[in-house]
Amino acid sequence: MAFALPPRTLRSGKEFSTFDMVVGHGAALSTPEYFDVADCLNKRIAQQEALGTADEPDDINPESGEEEDDPLPFWINPNPSPPPPPPPRPRRPHDTPPTAMDFKKEGSKRRRARKRAEVQERNGTPGIKAIHLKRRDEALGTTIQVGVDIDDLPHSKPAWIGNRNAQEDHTFEDGMGGRIYTDDEIWELTGERGMRYINWLGVLSIPIIDSHGRIIAVLGGTPRDVEGWRIITDRAATLMETKATRLRHTDEQLNHRRAQEPYPSVSRGPSYGGGQTEPCSLKNSKRNTRVTDELLKDESFQHLIRFANLLFFIFAPVLFMYCQTQMALLRDWNPSMVWNAAVTVFAACTFNFGPHALTVPHLDFGNLAWGWCVITALGRFNPDRGGHLILWDLKLVIRFPPGSTILIPSAIIRHSNVPIDANEFRCSFVQYTAGGLFRFIRNGFKTDHVFELTATKQEKWERAQESKTRWQEGVAMYSTIDSLRS
Repeated sequence: MAFALPPRTLRSGKEFSTFDMVVGHGAALSTPEYFDVADCLNKRIAQQEALGTADEPDDINPESGEEEDDPLPFWINPNPSPPPPPPPRPRRPHDTPPTAMDFKKEGSKRRRARKRAEVQERNGTPGIKAIHLKRRDEALGTTIQVGVDIDDLPHSKPAWIGNRNAQEDHTFEDGMGGRIYTDDEIWELTGERGMRYINWLGVLSIPIIDSHGRIIAVLGGTPRDVEGWRIITDRAATLMETKATRLRHTDEQLNHRRAQEPYPSVSRGPSYGGGQTEPCSLKNSKRNTRVTDELLKDESFQHLIRFANLLFFIFAPVLFMYCQTQMALLRDWNPSMVWNAAVTVFAACTFNFGPHALTVPHLDFGNLAWGWCVITALGRFNPDRGGHLILWDLKLVIRFPPGSTILIPSAIIRHSNVPIDANEFRCSFVQYTAGGLFRFIRNGFKTDHVFELTATKQEKWERAQESKTRWQEGVAMYSTIDSLRS
């Protein structure tokens, strides 16, 4: 199935398609002959064992001391190449006097900065450049519409997180992990059900809109400087591959509900759930803390964090401001918690050091139900043959090249990745916020139990009334195409 867009022309009169620019010239939205989703899934899911679930990704583990190294998974290279240096920043030698041209350039920069500030103040978009809004407007003309109403996707009754029962409810639509599938069921998932293939080049942005025109997910792409971004993401991938040899992972960090075959997955940042009395930073061994500290402090990962925040803001400004305001309240409540960056809308992040095998369809239901999770694919693999992102509820199979970013509501849309070849390496950097944090803040920085013991009848009544409309109000924070057009 191809998208029918109005023809557009260059100045020369040559016609081109906006969607062709995004997904590749002349690319029809059908699976290439050499790519068979059913075959990939059938090879991996046939051995899939029942997996347990937990409220939070990577439950909070007690901090441990130094232990002996665990054996590495066979697909991690014990002697990876050193990461490329960060992009050079040209500087003028201190002993070189400025020229007239230098003064002219500085004046031009100041004029552009004043004009940009005026536009930002007029549009209510502080910190956003005009080029960002231009790229967003271009993206709004090239969308992927799915026949799904976001209102109908599963969530918990209080609507802070996804529906944990949907993780094990095998009768709910298709694609859930937790059991062995027959060949007929695999065909039903990928054949008769009509999964749509999106041959995305991973550079430009494409919003995914539901049946009511709400932007529920975004193929985020990359910044304009594609070559510079490749240097940044190649460095991030090589750093993860290098530092994977130093990890000390627990069994829970190696064997989890996301993958059929084990791979290390380490999370950092504030979280709340699983019986905690208050939010606190996810704990790891001293060794893993040092490793992830080194990653987060590196300029390449700081670029990934800033880019994720930018994408979130320009495509869902209302939801972004809500999350940012709530996280600011949490930072003020407990300044000692460790965050991923000085300013970020995402509370936590996960480093997935792999895998080459299939990730089973799953929900990150502990995340904010209507919030976005940002996934950046990294590594060295052929994106035409593996690494694709499957959004089961949206019936989409998306080519997901290394270095590109996608935003999805991971608590309510079941997702998984297609396997890559055994001699390739794929890792990912994921940013998210636990839904329990928002519930704790709404309770006046209290647990549900303490709130019930200390709240007045009026406060309890107000919260009960609010819970009836919380899901609808959360969904209303998604932008529509018309609301974003500038």
